[in-house]
Amino acid sequence: MNRIIRSFLSTHIKEYELEELNEETAFEHFINRCIINKYSSERFDPEVIMTEAGEKGLDGVAIIVNERVITDMSQIASIMKSTSNLDVSFVFIQSKTSEKFSASEIGDFIYGVKAFFEIKENRPKTNEKMETLIQIKDYIYENSISLAKSPTIDLYYACCGTWDDGNGIQARIDIEKKPLVESGIFSAVNFYKYDSERIISTYKELKKKIAREIVMEKRVTFPTIAGVRQAYIGFVKCKDYINLLVDSDGKIMNNIFEDNVRDFQGYNTINSEIKITLNDSEDQARFAILNNGITIVANQIKITGDMVEICDYQIVNGCQTSYVLYDNQNILKNDSYLVVKIIEVSTSSIADRIIYTTNRQTEVKSEAFVTSSKFHKMLQDFYNSIEPAYRLYYERRSKQYDLDDTISKNKVISLTAQITSYLAMFLNEPQSTHRYYGELLNAYQNRIFLNTDSFEVYYIAAYYLYYVEQQFKNFKISRGLKVFKYHIICAMRAYLVGKSVNCGKARIQKKEFDILFSAVKNGKIDEAMRTAVMCIEYVIEHTAVPKQELHRSREFTNELFDKIDTVSCACANTAFLKKGDFVHCTVIAVNRSFVFVKIKADDSRKNGRIHISNVANEYIEDLKSRVPIGEIFQAKIINEYEERDEFGWELSLVDSI
Repeated sequence: MNRIIRSFLSTHIKEYELEELNEETAFEHFINRCIINKYSSERFDPEVIMTEAGEKGLDGVAIIVNERVITDMSQIASIMKSTSNLDVSFVFIQSKTSEKFSASEIGDFIYGVKAFFEIKENRPKTNEKMETLIQIKDYIYENSISLAKSPTIDLYYACCGTWDDGNGIQARIDIEKKPLVESGIFSAVNFYKYDSERIISTYKELKKKIAREIVMEKRVTFPTIAGVRQAYIGFVKCKDYINLLVDSDGKIMNNIFEDNVRDFQGYNTINSEIKITLNDSEDQARFAILNNGITIVANQIKITGDMVEICDYQIVNGCQTSYVLYDNQNILKNDSYLVVKIIEVSTSSIADRIIYTTNRQTEVKSEAFVTSSKFHKMLQDFYNSIEPAYRLYYERRSKQYDLDDTISKNKVISLTAQITSYLAMFLNEPQSTHRYYGELLNAYQNRIFLNTDSFEVYYIAAYYLYYVEQQFKNFKISRGLKVFKYHIICAMRAYLVGKSVNCGKARIQKKEFDILFSAVKNGKIDEAMRTAVMCIEYVIEHTAVPKQELHRSREFTNELFDKIDTVSCACANTAFLKKGDFVHCTVIAVNRSFVFVKIKADDSRKNGRIHISNVANEYIEDLKSRVPIGEIFQAKIINEYEERDEFGWELSLVDSI
């Protein structure tokens, strides 16, 4: 690994707090981020596309649907409900820190890709995470009527060396990917060789502000406008306009449409008409008068004659036209022009106003404008007011903090994370958090982001989510429970302040915030997290709800609340253990004479035992069947053993919970 890439990797590790990972795994995380950033305008955690240990040949697998990284069946189902035009890309990544391209490793990589698309009978056995992705893939093809075109498949092999085909590796690539090409289920099969130079340029594109030059003919200057430094309208050749849209790989840069409230809608009626216009030579020459044009908001505009340089820009209106032009760039002629409006703004509020007004010409879903409201601007200000040790960063605009290397990306809270954390923690709806954020906004519009809500509870919900995600990253919570992360923060809140919902009641919410934030500062948050995890594990083990439905089940959530209530009651008197106190404890072992338990207490002596006579009056053939490991008891301290004894407390059974 050369010094430049190592420096980039070091920055990435600091941004994502990955110090506990070895270099190879951190490099995989780094490459996944660099590549998937090209596909998605939404914030995502590179870890979600990383494969689990033992997955031969594959370090990253991502299914991109309409610019979103899909990791759950419910997500793809939700998107299919909202649109009949799906744009799907299957992305596979192999990352190597070595400085040499290996034909055998590339062969293993493509083999892993081909195995992903094998029919079930021929597919090698894999892990649960990969099985979920395969199910999503199968679901997409089963509903192929919703596809705008056949999916693309993009293979990325990243290596810290320099690409050289002296060993005939390209021929090996062509042979290995031939079955994928001939399968007929992809519109394109692409293989990208990412050597050190390509890795460096891709990361620079990710980190730097975008700047492009275009020729703008017959440019007209707008008169002086408050909040606008300068603005122009003029004609740009359609062919030249493509330069504003693509990166060094020739792929469209999704991040320049982050402030555009519409995703590309596929080839619906309007976009199909744009395509027809471009395919007619006479109409293409009239494109400037047949199309509404493009609006670009930039932080800086530099003029030299007819040459216009725009820096740090967003295409806030014209996403549909841009994508159709990009898709049809091979047929664009020199005499076809586009009307382009470029505006350099002095404040973000002016940019918000431009975005809102230019996108009201046709129907746009209301959730697209939600973060432009006063509530969200003030919420962002509240986040910024938190003392540095506990500060998070509310991201009103997608990826607005990506260029700031001083901010940990784990501490950046997207709109989606804000909605789901609040929904789980303060509306008691952890089972609903898998749904698309637009659906959630509509479903809970009278219970979320109310002007009568306190900003405090939104921040603390996000902080608890951040805290729990860090525990997963540091392996303090089993990775197998990650699907229950929203249940964990919900249970933590119920344990610390109760489960009552108080939306719109700022005074009560602030009191709850004080307790929850104090728990962060005094370390009680860790106790709450452990208790929540313990209760979730117990309910998972004892519930009748099917295992595959647990995290989406209301019944499971209710059972979790019941368990938390019982445990909270049992824990109420465990701070200073003495004879006569009631405690809650978990069974860790049994024998013919004793039930051995771990006591939930602040006292240093956390082990105890209950004599069999306190468990049952009759003889029990198999004590473990009556008192299973993990069972939770409420017990009473009746005596202390000698200091030398491993089990410091003698207890009497009060109740099995």
